Amino acid sequence: MTHSYFIRKTLGIKDTNISFEKRLTEEKIKEQNHLVYYGKLTYKPKGCVKCGIVNQSTDDIVKNGTKTSTIKLTNINFKPVLLKLKKQRFLCRHCRSTFIAETKLVNRNCYISNIIKSTISMELVETQAMSLIGKHLNISSHTVLRQLKGTEENLNPDYSNLPEHLSLDEFKSVKNVSGAMSLLFIDARTHKPIDVVENRQQTYLSDYFMRYFLEARLQVKTVTMDMYSPYIQVIKNCFPRAEIIIDRFHIVQLLNRALNQIRVEEMNKIRYTRPRDYRKLKQQWKLILKNESDLNYEDFFTHRLYEGMVSEYVMVEYLLSISPRLRKSYDLVNRLKWALKKRRFDRFEEVLNKAKEETYPQKIRTALNTLEKYIEAIERAFIYNLSNGPIEGINNKIKNIKRSGYGYRNFKNLKQRILISFNLLNPLKPVKPLYYEETIVS
Repeated sequence: MTHSYFIRKTLGIKDTNISFEKRLTEEKIKEQNHLVYYGKLTYKPKGCVKCGIVNQSTDDIVKNGTKTSTIKLTNINFKPVLLKLKKQRFLCRHCRSTFIAETKLVNRNCYISNIIKSTISMELVETQAMSLIGKHLNISSHTVLRQLKGTEENLNPDYSNLPEHLSLDEFKSVKNVSGAMSLLFIDARTHKPIDVVENRQQTYLSDYFMRYFLEARLQVKTVTMDMYSPYIQVIKNCFPRAEIIIDRFHIVQLLNRALNQIRVEEMNKIRYTRPRDYRKLKQQWKLILKNESDLNYEDFFTHRLYEGMVSEYVMVEYLLSISPRLRKSYDLVNRLKWALKKRRFDRFEEVLNKAKEETYPQKIRTALNTLEKYIEAIERAFIYNLSNGPIEGINNKIKNIKRSGYGYRNFKNLKQRILISFNLLNPLKPVKPLYYEETIVS
């Protein structure tokens, strides 16, 4: 094997028409040391690229000198690598025009190799600023941005196809978006993002989803979402056969927020009359929001706010004894959360119906009315094994992407960065059972 083979292997060059010279120099360009390789690109062309004549002999096409171009390659030992490549020039004896040998290593009229462009796409998957990617590859951030925009066609959604189960949620977008909120929707089973919609307002979403073919929209069977009411009418209009599922996390979140508001109200009532109990209610809010079934009954320990040995259960009992109003709300919320955790919709509905006959604080009553409003969609949350957990995780990574780039001003750039981060080099995770009681058959 020749030295050209080893150089091609080292630099990741697959074009065998490139031969390398036995020399390597080091040049300083813009205060940066570069390794410089030297090579030549030549081959026998099949025909003239201008007139199309087939090259059969020297009477058709002949060699006509070379043209040297400098190509940017990868880094070796943190030093950028350049390739000064002599490209063969050819002369067509029929049309008297000249053309230059081409290689897949670099596009025509471009000096940045396709190896670097592929590396840019791989680096864009990670949560880092585009300026940092440019610094690592010794290119400008504008080159990284052009590569990002070049992926737009490959990442555009297929309007003729939609998955059977969708999951959607909003996230804080760029400032020039109306309401500063955009919508992300994914495949609820494979967790693969489908598209990012600029505006989450009802009319805008209806116009957007109507771009999909009717056959594709009729394929959608379920849509998992939070309790944002404008989405419901959009889903009914655009996905006639889809069932709405309220995410279980948002049900628990609604109940915990209502309970926490009651805690704050009772805490402020005793701020000056019972300061020690005030501090207990203020500092131990997590214990009150913790599921009653998850409290530790057995392990006793000392705590600076209490005298003697206490456990989590003992502390919660003391906190609830401060206010009967808080205890009543706590018992109701925990009965509902227990039914949700055990997937007992009959018990959940029974607790809601009994609560109508009793008096509860206004915050709790508002939460109960909200649950009554979405009761059909909540019932499906007890049946299906689908949730908005994966999309919430994606939203968290979107925040990291925005933070790493010190914010985004252009929505299209943010959208492409999101889609390339989750659609490139991300293997699909195993699909969970669709229904709660379903088991996977191997």
